[in-house]
Amino acid sequence: MKVIKLIIASMLSMGMIIGLTACNSSEKAIEQNSNEDTSKGGTTSNEGSNTPTSEGYISVDIEYTTASSPTTSVESAIEKVYDSVVSINAYTNNSLYGSGSGVLFASNSEEGLSFIVTCHHVIDSCSAFTATLANGTSYNAQLVGGDEKNDIAVLSIEALDLEYATWFQDTDTLKLGSTVICIGNPLGTLPGSVSTGIVSYNNRVVQVDDYNDMTLIQTDVAINSGNSGGGLFNAAGALIGIVNAKYSSTGVEGLGFAIPGNQARTIIESILSTAKYNTETKTWHTGYVEGRWVLEVEFGVYRVSMTSQAIAVSAIANNQTASDYGKFQIYDRIESVSLVHQNDSMVDSNLSNITSVSSIYKFIYSDD
Repeated sequence: MKVIKLIIASMLSMGMIIGLTACNSSEKAIEQNSNEDTSKGGTTSNEGSNTPTSEGYISVDIEYTTASSPTTSVESAIEKVYDSVVSINAYTNNSLYGSGSGVLFASNSEEGLSFIVTCHHVIDSCSAFTATLANGTSYNAQLVGGDEKNDIAVLSIEALDLEYATWFQDTDTLKLGSTVICIGNPLGTLPGSVSTGIVSYNNRVVQVDDYNDMTLIQTDVAINSGNSGGGLFNAAGALIGIVNAKYSSTGVEGLGFAIPGNQARTIIESILSTAKYNTETKTWHTGYVEGRWVLEVEFGVYRVSMTSQAIAVSAIANNQTASDYGKFQIYDRIESVSLVHQNDSMVDSNLSNITSVSSIYKFIYSDD
């Protein structure tokens, strides 16, 4: 057994000096001043020695061990999935707009691509992205597609043979109180951070904005900005959800939420089935959820002559996942609007007499 001898030297004029030396004996090591002067007001006379002159040495035995606690299932799960979580930076106009997290979940060996799921609000209104692996390697990422309503987006990077997460088969069967693990990039500056907690409630309906309710996994895992898009795993290392929200209010703690895997996979499958990859330019025509559209173009009233005016495009969509992305230019004049339904039981309609900007939106959003 190795023993460390702690030598404490008390100096009246110099304060306390602490030194550590190793001793190979298990016996208590005690050193005393061999030239102690016991006379009244005595002093020592250790010439050529640095031995303290006021008191003798005190040595104690300190033991240490190399034994460690048994590896837990949580530690094994973290080791298994840790490299599947990436950090994401999103840019607009060549400037960093925001940071988040993502999870590697699939690859395509033919095109040399790996796919990352993240939250739509991480990439919203941005045009360039980077994904950084747990080992620090960064890749330029492309947007494959996204769905704002369900807050899911998919990115791709040109890399293979990475660590990919495995989805849990049915998140409707999650048990309350079961252990969960969150891995992500809190604050956008702490990549690879791990926190743990439990499932507090499954399939909780949460109002995330004025127009949108989401059904989410509620958890007490510590979640901060930058965790969005990161993975929520169970104790076996299976991906059960995509972290997307934290309830933030005075006096409120431990309220975090994640998009259930069942829901996320459905959206991902729809995005991948509608996205198209140009093998020559290595670019994507972004995918979407069939039957759902998001209109981001803005309209304005412009004077054509002294007696007439027209409705024209005043702003175009910046978000690549918008249904009208790349389909308009500024000042495009709107002559008519048509709604064509995929459902044959619904009647197509047309608006040709456009009198105002509000009439366009009223026509679009009031149509059944």
